[in-house]
This record gives sequence, C-alpha cells and structure tokens, in this order.
Amino acid sequence: MSIKRSLRLSIILLSSLPIIFMTVLTYAMSYSKYLQMAKSSASTIAYDYSRGFEEQIKFQTAEIESLATSSVLQNIALENFNGIASGDASPYYSQAKELLKTTSSHMSHNVSYHLYDINGYFIISSDDDGHGDWNEYMTIPVDSITSTTLLKSTNINKCTGCIELVTPIMVKGTVVGLLRATIRSEYFGAFVPADGSAIIVSSDGEFLIMQQDTKISPDIVSDALDLSDSDQDNSYICENEHSIKGICGYSRIDGLTGNDENTWLYIIQPDSSEYQKVLTTLPFTFIITLVIILIISAYISNLLAHKYTAPILALKDNMTEAANGNLNVACDIHSNDEFGELSDKFNTMMNIISTNYTEIEEAKKTLEANEIELKKSYSHIEQLAYHDGLTGLYNRVAFMKYAFEIFQNDGPNLGKHAIFFIDLDNFKNVNDTLGHDYGDLLLQQISNSLSSMVDDTDILARTGGDEFLILKTTFTTKESLSKFASHLIDIANEPFNLNGEKAHISMSVGIAMFPKDGLTINELIKNADIAMYNAKTSGKNAYRFFNSYMEDDFNRKNDLADILSTVIEKNEVYLMYQPQVSVTTGKVTGYEALMRIESEIVGYIPPTEFIPIAEDSGVINQLGEWALYEACSFNHSLMQSGFGDLKVSVNVSTTQLQDDKFIDIIKSIPEKTGMDLKYLEIEITESVLMNSFEHNLELINDMKKLGVSIALDDFGTGYSSFNYLTQIPIDTLKIDKSFIDGICNNEKDKCIADSIINLAHKMNISVVAEGVEDKEQLTILQEQFCDTLQGYLFSKPLKSTKLIDLLVDLKKR
Repeated sequence: MSIKRSLRLSIILLSSLPIIFMTVLTYAMSYSKYLQMAKSSASTIAYDYSRGFEEQIKFQTAEIESLATSSVLQNIALENFNGIASGDASPYYSQAKELLKTTSSHMSHNVSYHLYDINGYFIISSDDDGHGDWNEYMTIPVDSITSTTLLKSTNINKCTGCIELVTPIMVKGTVVGLLRATIRSEYFGAFVPADGSAIIVSSDGEFLIMQQDTKISPDIVSDALDLSDSDQDNSYICENEHSIKGICGYSRIDGLTGNDENTWLYIIQPDSSEYQKVLTTLPFTFIITLVIILIISAYISNLLAHKYTAPILALKDNMTEAANGNLNVACDIHSNDEFGELSDKFNTMMNIISTNYTEIEEAKKTLEANEIELKKSYSHIEQLAYHDGLTGLYNRVAFMKYAFEIFQNDGPNLGKHAIFFIDLDNFKNVNDTLGHDYGDLLLQQISNSLSSMVDDTDILARTGGDEFLILKTTFTTKESLSKFASHLIDIANEPFNLNGEKAHISMSVGIAMFPKDGLTINELIKNADIAMYNAKTSGKNAYRFFNSYMEDDFNRKNDLADILSTVIEKNEVYLMYQPQVSVTTGKVTGYEALMRIESEIVGYIPPTEFIPIAEDSGVINQLGEWALYEACSFNHSLMQSGFGDLKVSVNVSTTQLQDDKFIDIIKSIPEKTGMDLKYLEIEITESVLMNSFEHNLELINDMKKLGVSIALDDFGTGYSSFNYLTQIPIDTLKIDKSFIDGICNNEKDKCIADSIINLAHKMNISVVAEGVEDKEQLTILQEQFCDTLQGYLFSKPLKSTKLIDLLVDLKKR
C-alpha cells in the first residue's frame, strides 16, 4: 500500500465520524443564527425607512407652510377672497405660477402644488393637469382645514398611491385660501422602494402609499396590524407563515399632521435572497472545512505510523533551510515510494532556483526602480493637475474638488462656510506698462501674502489671470468676515517692489455665505463674483457682501449686454442730433451726434446705462463704428442738399481708442460715406484722454494728420489740467454744463467760464458752451466772446428728419 493511500485511510477512520457530527450541528446553529439576523435586519430597515419617510413628510410640511407665507400666493389668494381678480386675470398669476413650478421642479416634479380659494375653487397649479376643484380630490369640507393637514388623495386615476398636504393661507389671521401639495410615491425615493417591497397603511388597514406592483398582500397587512396593536415598541418582525413570502418588518408612524390619520404603519418585505444564498452555501463551506481538517489530520497520523512521517519532517527541514537562504541544500531521501520521488523533484527545483537566482535579483531591482519612478511621475502629474504653474497655489479644479469634499462632510460646521472672490484692480496696467514678467512677479507676491493670511483649514486657489478664490471653512460672525476682507484689501496698501520697479494696485473682493447666498459651490462662486463686480463698479479697492439686489442688477446688465449685441441688426439704435450755433451770427455751424437705443424688449435705454455695459462687453466698438459711418453719411447728405458746410461731432470711448482698427475706420470714412474728414470732429472726455495718455496722444496726432478736428468734452469735470492743453492739438474746448448752469448767479462759475474762454482763445482753441438753456446765459457768454453754444435754448437733440426741418426753416429766414 502506498503512503498516500495509507495516510488517507488512517485520517478517514480517525476523523470522519466526529467531523460529520460537527457539520450537522454547526449547520443547524448557523441556520438559526441567520434566521435571527434576517428578522433583526427587517425590523431595523422598517424602523429606519419609516423615520426617513416621516422626515420627508415633515420637510414637505415645512415647504408648503413656507410657500403659504409667500407674498405672491397671499396676494393672489387675497384678490380672489376680496373678489378683485380671479385666475389668470390677476397681476400676480404669472409670478405665482412660476413660484409653484419652480418649487415643484426642485422636488423633481414628484410633488405638485395647487392653490384654491376658500370655497374650494381651483386658482392655479404647478401641474398643467391639476385643474380640478377641491371636491374632485378631497372628501373633507374646505372650511375644516385650519392648520396643515395630511390626507390621502381620492383621485386614484390621477395619482395612484399619492397623499395630500393641505395648509391654509392666512392674511392677518384670516384664511383667504388653501394650498394643496400632491406627493407622489417617487418623492420618497428609497423609503418607498420602486420594487414594491414596502407600503404605508392607515390604522384601519387602508393602503396609503405604495407602488403599483406591490408585493405586500392584505394578509401581511392584517398580521402587522394585529402585532402593532399588541405591542408598543413598533419594531417587531412580522414573519409570514408561507415560505414564498419571506420575512416582513413593520414600524408605527405617530404624530403626523392630520385629523383622522394620526397613526400609520410602515410595512416592508426586504429581499432575503442574500440570506438564502448564505444558507445554501453553508454545506459547501463545511465540505471545504472538512477537507482542510483532513489535511491537518495527516500530521496526526505520525502517532500511528511514525515511519511514514519521518521523511516528511526531513523534507520540511530542508525546505525551511532553503527558505532561509541556503540555496545549495539537498534532500537525502532514498526510497522507491512517493517520498523518494518528491526528494528528487525538490533537488531539481533547488538547482533551478540557485541557477536563476541572480537573474531574479536583477529583475527585482529593476522592478523596484520602475516603481519609484512611477511614484515620482504620479506625484508630478498630480502637481500639474491640481496646482497653478506660476504661483504654486491650487487651481480651479483642485478648489472645486476639495471644496466639494468639505461640503459633503460638513458635520457640525454646516452653514459656516464663505467664498471670497478676489480680483486685482488695474492689473492690466502693470502688464501693459512694465511687461508680463513683472505681472507674473506681482502675482507671486500677492499669492504669498494671501497664503500667509488663510488658515490651514481654508482653501486658497488662483483660478485664472488675476483672480483668486478663498473658501473659509468656518467663521463665527459676519463681522469676522468683514475684518478678514479688510485685511485682504490692506495687502495692497503699499506699492509692490518688482525688481526695483514700483507697482500700485488694489483689490476688489466679493463675499458669498453658505447657505444664505447659495446651496452649491458653483452658485456661491457665481454670487461672490457678482459681489466682487459690484465692489469694482462702486470704485474698486473695496469688498461687498452678496445680496439679491446685486444679482438683479447683474442680470439686468447681462440682459442689456445681450440686447446691445443685436441692436444694429434689429434697427433699435439710432442717432439724435443737437445743433451747435454760432454765438455771434446765430447760424448752425454743426451738430453733435448722440446715440440712442429703443429696444422692443425693455424700451428706451438711457446712454448712462447702456454705454458702460457696451464698453465692458466690447460691443461699444461695433456701435461706435456704426455711429461714425451713420453720422458722416447723414452730414454728407445734408451738405449735398445745399445746407452749407456743417461739422458733425461724434463721441468716442476708451475702448474704441484702444482698438487698433480705430484709425483704419477713420481713414475709411471718405470712401464709405463720401464725406471729407475735415467736417468730422472727434469728441474725447478728459477721463478718456488720461487713460493711456501716451497712446491717445499718438492717435490724436494721427487723426489730425488726416484732417479730423479734436474736441475736449466735459471740460472742468475731470482732471481739468491746463498743462496737457499744451501737449494735445485740441481744436475745440467744450465747457461742461455744470459751469454754464451757475454763471448767472454764481460769480465763481462765471469767472471760471470767462477764464477758460480767454485761455482757449489765446491758444487758438474754439470754445463751445454746453447746456445753454436761457437768454441770460447767452448774454453772458456773448460778453465773454464764447464761440459756439449748444443747448435747449436753441434746440434739444433732434431726430434726423426734425433736424432737416429746422435747417430748412432757418434757410428760409
């Protein structure tokens, strides 16, 4: 008999009977334990899901009560109550409709909202199908609803298994309407599983919330009701007697809003297939265990046949020595049985291992080196993916990633976050004047200063250009955020030393707080950006907290920017012309072209509103080009019609002057309009002139060479520096209306106007007085030898046809 057969027989005889007995006993105990676990799991699931269902009901109760306090719904309900207006005749109808639809969309349209008057007549709904009056859906009287009430829907065809929440709309203690929320089973998500494994029934056994294909039979409901009446723990397991139905759990839900449904029962039949699989696999587990025990028993066989185990121990010693590093070990067993064969195989194996050991060692070293290199490469890739290459700060991708993780794991700090949106003021000037290398150096110094101010738990990132984001993960009060923002702005109080060059900048900061100003990271960043923009437009070097008015203003500007981009093609932009009259002769010598916009969407848009928006969006270049061609074409047609030589004045903005194409546009005017450039006057304000002064001076000289006249507009309201009058070849000086208004009763204004006129004449510069409105002003200007007047005394701005009529009338005189 071979060793293998001998050992097998010994082990089977020694261990078969006790092992079989242990297997049967263990299987029985395991089955009982798994059954107990299944019951406990069903009970826990029923309790947890019922609490989740209850919390969602409470959340929807809070939502509908909040909607009931909305001024829009109160107003439309009050109008119906007082008989002022009804349905879509109410001015509040569209707002109320939008409010209900928006709220319903937030619930993924699983909750619809319906507004009724006090008589139960339908007013408005978030659901276009929900137009029925009260009695089509409800069985209780309208006047019985005095507080928020939870009911079962009666309209089964419209909504299977839905429940209703109804709350009164109160105005000064009086019920003026009812707001009903129809809650579908999909709203509860996992708490009412889509596979029909759970339902909610009332205390009388009526099915309330369920899926259409429910697995819960009336027998299961009846058993659960009997058990719930006999015990107050509300967490017992209802075990169905029929094996095809498995194990059910239930839990009572008390204290819900309503008149007659205060006690509901949550019943669930969880999938127990996993437990069945475990029980099924137990026999196989025990068989494997039996095999392992039989193998272990081989070592015990040495008590019966020591001579058979001696070779095994010898071979074990040899293998241990080889494992310790002695690759020259050899097994010395000489026999004709399996141990002799095993000894030969062992010796052959050790010879192969010894021969290839060096190659294996080299391969191991190579693999270890590759692993180190891979780790370095991964670290470098991660650095590039999540960090800004210039400053070393987090980039936008990293900011969003880590900020999202913080929001996901809020814990006790919920509601204590704030986003700071930082933008450097006039950073472009640094790049334009000193160069981009200095701009990069400035960004690095700003980044270092910001890094020194944030806490370890905060997130600081450079998100592009000269923009930075800071997430304050926690704060105590709004005042603490104000203090922090002030410290941020103070970073730029002193000029930055950039390799010997001084750079003066400031910061504009916008702040948005969670959850007041937004519930998501993107929404908070957007609102902080809006607040920053408000700080920048309010004078820069400041911080602002976000509020809804800023968003309205921001949205208004965005809407106007969209409108401005199409006003030319829609013919919604036109020019008005205000004549300029010689003070000595009373003849019209020219006129100023003034742009106006009349949109079919928002109506008339004043220049003070659309011009800044057009400059920010870049549309001003297109509008300015159109105005130049339009004004020059019109002026050429007037002169061709025999009205004599007339000069047309056109205002230009900073953005237009910075456009490299502007001088080419001026050069193309004679070809495109037929008008000689000597009849064109370009008006530039003092503030526009001083912005990139050197560039503008060069441009003005180029225009002068082409024959274009240059007028300095609004003189006296800006820098009012007589010094640059000697540097710039100005043809005309326009005194601002604010000085003209006061020359009749303010001796200082009169003296200033007289001084400006005298100085301009001495420099061979013509003077235009803007805003002349009465004869007394005219008399003084005549005495001061002013050249030209422009104002309502002679004419207000006119459309082209009205200006032609005026010129015709003057020609007849």
